[in-house]
Amino acid sequence: LIANFERKILEEVYIKKGVKGNLKDEQLDSIMQSFVLNWYFHGDPDTIERAEKRPWAISRAFEDWPNFLVLLNGTRRSSKHFSGKFAKKVYEARQVTGGISNAMSVKYSFEDVHTLMKDFTRSFGNYSRSQCDSVRAKLTKMDTSNTGRVPLATFHKAALDGDWHFSESLTYLRHLGAVDESSAWHGPRVIIPNYIQSASNCLVAAADYRVCCQTQCESYMDVFEAAVEGPTAEPDVILALTAKIIEENSEGQFRFPSSLRQQLLKISRANHGRVPLHGRLFAQWLHYAFPSECPFPHVSGSVDKYELPPNFERALASTTEMRKNAAARVPSMKAGARPQSRSNEEESDWMTHWIHEEELISQLHLQAPWEATALPILKNIAGAICFLVVLSGIVYVFGELRRVDVLRSSIDSDKLHFI
Repeated sequence: LIANFERKILEEVYIKKGVKGNLKDEQLDSIMQSFVLNWYFHGDPDTIERAEKRPWAISRAFEDWPNFLVLLNGTRRSSKHFSGKFAKKVYEARQVTGGISNAMSVKYSFEDVHTLMKDFTRSFGNYSRSQCDSVRAKLTKMDTSNTGRVPLATFHKAALDGDWHFSESLTYLRHLGAVDESSAWHGPRVIIPNYIQSASNCLVAAADYRVCCQTQCESYMDVFEAAVEGPTAEPDVILALTAKIIEENSEGQFRFPSSLRQQLLKISRANHGRVPLHGRLFAQWLHYAFPSECPFPHVSGSVDKYELPPNFERALASTTEMRKNAAARVPSMKAGARPQSRSNEEESDWMTHWIHEEELISQLHLQAPWEATALPILKNIAGAICFLVVLSGIVYVFGELRRVDVLRSSIDSDKLHFI
């Protein structure tokens, strides 16, 4: 699908440029740059048209354009396939010109250029990772409470101060599932990992795929899966692995907040003393253990982090809205406090977003915590019903046997009478 999408864009570029047959070397840069514009801004024909009509203004309207050109030229130089093709074609040109090297006479087929563009899009992941890391670093710096959340007031103040990246409206942030409004005291807060993974930070949104930010939580899950080697784990094992991960990435010894430990034990008690590693509740627990790295797992169907609203203009907050939000009071929590060092009041307010709803992808017989109390009652009811059914069956059988005995005695009496 990816290769077909890239081929389609390149074909459209050739048609726009009126190119037929092989490309001359001096035409290559223009075709490559046009491809990048059409690939990156796919679905936004107005922006593409403006950029191609005024190429001198691209870098002013699109601040990443110089970086794209560097990446594009680097891909061209480092592409093994393309370098090999180039050397071969120069050699062939020398044979024709009597040994004189003339790179300008080299021509490239559509497949040559397509291969180069595929190499560019594959290498784009490293560039997008650096962009994602930059946004993550800015948000983490704003998160003075280490909750993985940034007050909306702080978020929009950054936008007003010149960081246009943080200009999404509250309505749009809700649509993405990137805002926590569970605390009346703290007000709306942007959830860092959810925002990072949302459509706002997908650098490319093609018809068949997107280039979006990765979650750091995947590497943590790799640790759990490698150590456990199974779908479930005991709470003590999870706590030990979590502490090890945190201590390897921070200074000092980590002590779990009591609320975090209790939530893990609740999940395990509902599932015969073990915690399902691939359920929604464990993903939620990981979010609170690693609030800046692991996204909050919303209940399925409640948000759509990748689909943009029908009217994209409404996704951006107006200057008036941002000023109003930026002026809101920002409640203070102990600056830089890790979860284990918070007061009881802060800790109780810390997990207000917790949702007691499980979702499992496995076929194992596992439960959510609230199902554990209901199950014994249901079992008792089912047992009572079975007992009544069996008892009624026994009564029925004995009744039938009694009726047969009475009938037999009646027949015997009649026989004696007639004899």
